[in-house]
Amino acid sequence: MKSVVWIVVLFAAAIGLALASGIYSGNVYVVVEQTMLRMNLHAFILGLVLAVVVLYLLVKLLAGILNVPGRMQRFGSARKGRRAAANLNRAGLSYFEGRFEKAEQEAAKVLANKEAGDNRVLALMLGAHAADQMDNLELRDRYLQDIELLPKKQQLSRYLLLAESALGRQNYPTVEHNLTAAAQINPKLTRLVRLQLRYAFDRGNALEVLDKAEKLAKAGAINDFEAEQYRTWAYRRLLALASDADSLKSCLKRIPESMKNGELCVAVAEKYARLGLYAQAVKWVGHYYPQTHQTELLGPFVESVRYLNDREQQKAIDLADSWLKTRPDNAQLLLYLGQLAYGRQLWGKAQGYLEASLALTPSVSAHLALARVFDETDQPEKAEQQRRQVLDSVVDEESLHGEVKTAD
Repeated sequence: MKSVVWIVVLFAAAIGLALASGIYSGNVYVVVEQTMLRMNLHAFILGLVLAVVVLYLLVKLLAGILNVPGRMQRFGSARKGRRAAANLNRAGLSYFEGRFEKAEQEAAKVLANKEAGDNRVLALMLGAHAADQMDNLELRDRYLQDIELLPKKQQLSRYLLLAESALGRQNYPTVEHNLTAAAQINPKLTRLVRLQLRYAFDRGNALEVLDKAEKLAKAGAINDFEAEQYRTWAYRRLLALASDADSLKSCLKRIPESMKNGELCVAVAEKYARLGLYAQAVKWVGHYYPQTHQTELLGPFVESVRYLNDREQQKAIDLADSWLKTRPDNAQLLLYLGQLAYGRQLWGKAQGYLEASLALTPSVSAHLALARVFDETDQPEKAEQQRRQVLDSVVDEESLHGEVKTAD
């Protein structure tokens, strides 16, 4: 649009000059000392215009000649800048391809280029990470020293690299220092949260593991299976650290019902028994065994029942006996019921349970328990027969293992 306006203005000026020259005609006199030169006005104006144009062209030519060194310098700087960008690109590609030595060399070329400009920051970070991957700590630290001179907001990569490297060496004070510094710059960064999760896991901090795993799961940084693994570990860690009834109660409040009713059910029952909370252990198994039918729950159940009073023991036996109505072919449950009855000196019930267990699945534990029952009821021949069956099963098992080894 501006060019059109100038063209219109020039045409208008030309028309105006043409009209003016037609209206006014005359001569122009130029006097130099004793010499006077007469010139037609139209020729003078045309000559003046031509002189101005020639002078303008001469000035432009002279300015162009004088600007040649500057233009050459700018051309050289631009070429170096393009070369720095190309080197940086090759450094990045080499790093992600796993060619860390090549990546460091290309990053060094960028840093040696005086026209690298803002590419220097990324080159420093690539060089530091590549040197760290090569385990060249001296070279890495030189890059990190240069990064340390940058503004604080540009040092996040440095803190993360130092924290990750210190984690590998289990230098936890350094890890904590750098993670804290990185969190002050960008606390929600996914890579930072991952490192915090690793740090919490290494230190056995179950609550931190739960918190960081939850954040990563919400951000989609870890899949559901991985998040579940971390949660399970954290809950097991909290269970292991529980040292009394109050701490165990607090721990159970954190565990979701799906895990209480699943893979942690047995661990909780065993924890109750180890802490001497036998009544709570029996209550726990009584609540969850009918839902899960986990045979592993019967072990802590039987162990805990032995420490209850007579009335509570009888209630526990009656409860376990009621479970047989839904699982009458559970050999392990029959075995544990036989052991409970033996502890209560209910010889007849103990014999019945143990014989029923052996009829379903013969086992060394059931044979030995039944032998003790026969000892108590003055039936030494039957007791000896049960022990002989145990020995025979052990000999058969050893013979079988020997044949397998010979075949191998």
